[in-house]
Amino acid sequence: MKKMHKRFMALATVAVAALALAACGNKSNSSSSNSTDFKGQNLKIGIWLGSDQEKKGMSDMVKGFEKKTGAKVTEKVYTDFNTQIQADLAGHRAPDVWYMDSSMYPFFQKQGVLQALDKNTINTDNFYPTLTKAFSTKGKVYGAPKDTSTLAIYANNDIFKKAGVDVSSVPKTYEDLIKWLPGFQAKLDAAYGKNKVKAWSYNQDLARNLYILQHNGGTPIKANGDANLASDAVVKNLDMYKQLVATGAAVTPKDIGQGDNGTAFGAGKVALMEEGNWTYQVQKKQYKTNFTVLPMLSYEGKQGGMIFTVGWGEYANSKVKPLANAWIKYVTSKNVMKKYIETTGTLPSRPDVAKAAKLTANAALNVHLNANKYSTVWQDGTTLVTVNTSYQNFVAKALTGQTALKAAMTQADKQANAAISKSK
Repeated sequence: MKKMHKRFMALATVAVAALALAACGNKSNSSSSNSTDFKGQNLKIGIWLGSDQEKKGMSDMVKGFEKKTGAKVTEKVYTDFNTQIQADLAGHRAPDVWYMDSSMYPFFQKQGVLQALDKNTINTDNFYPTLTKAFSTKGKVYGAPKDTSTLAIYANNDIFKKAGVDVSSVPKTYEDLIKWLPGFQAKLDAAYGKNKVKAWSYNQDLARNLYILQHNGGTPIKANGDANLASDAVVKNLDMYKQLVATGAAVTPKDIGQGDNGTAFGAGKVALMEEGNWTYQVQKKQYKTNFTVLPMLSYEGKQGGMIFTVGWGEYANSKVKPLANAWIKYVTSKNVMKKYIETTGTLPSRPDVAKAAKLTANAALNVHLNANKYSTVWQDGTTLVTVNTSYQNFVAKALTGQTALKAAMTQADKQANAAISKSK
């Protein structure tokens, strides 16, 4: 699930108006069925595959389901998910079930192409509550979470040791971090040379910053979908990042010529980073980094982070709903999910699976699992991608002081709202 949110950055809202999605399907709950005999039936699933491990995990699930039910599973592997799934929906040829990123759920739900799932298909008590909520509307569940990714703080133990600083001294709040970073950077400069190793790496992306901007009533996006980045509460929260940058110790990967946080961290260019669990195995196996994983920090008394989750959605116009239900129930069952996450290296959406796979016994991964309790799902209406694009276009100059925060976010709002208006 590496950088999962980036799979959806190409959406833009221009495609929304063009969709005639034929949302005339049955809006009642899916037909529940306890049958396991679907011999001769065909189920079409829509997925994407990010790695060989994911391909193997999916293959194992398909074979197991076919053996159990007698049905045939046909996979459609999307390479440009947003464009292709919308074309399939408009052409009435959508899969019976498909992967659904949390950021895309509001779009699918608004178009009326999702079938509400029966309680016999998904037992919401099995999943982390925040994940189920991400695929729910007005008390009905339209998606079964298949996995999760969260953010945590990674500390390079060897860099800390050379700088003569104990990892346990890393602050637990952003307010204290801002005060602590200059002194830590000075020790890094003494150990490695000035600015050879930076203290902190972060991202200027709503997919990482949303929970901060939403703090204490901040509303980056209005209920009607319009950008609201220049609102007082959002600008006040954004000032925290400006203070972070002003320490001279916090950088983006781009600032130091690196492609992403994980690359910068693995190359020994930064001592600390905020990053997702997808980097865990990369750091261990590819970079051989000696690291410690710490929980996300608190801001004004509230701990936060981001959650990236994908669920299984069922097509409202599917002709084989009992079979689609059986698939969703099968792939999100305890034993099947356990085998899948052990194959793919992803984190499960069910706490009992995490325990059964002994992930909770791994101190580093348990930090990521616990983050499901306090983090914010990457989701905020149907215009999130458009607003994020404009945010990224203007936030850099604002955080470095080249442009005032309010002025920069006003420009971002203007650009985003112009694009949103054209798509209506």
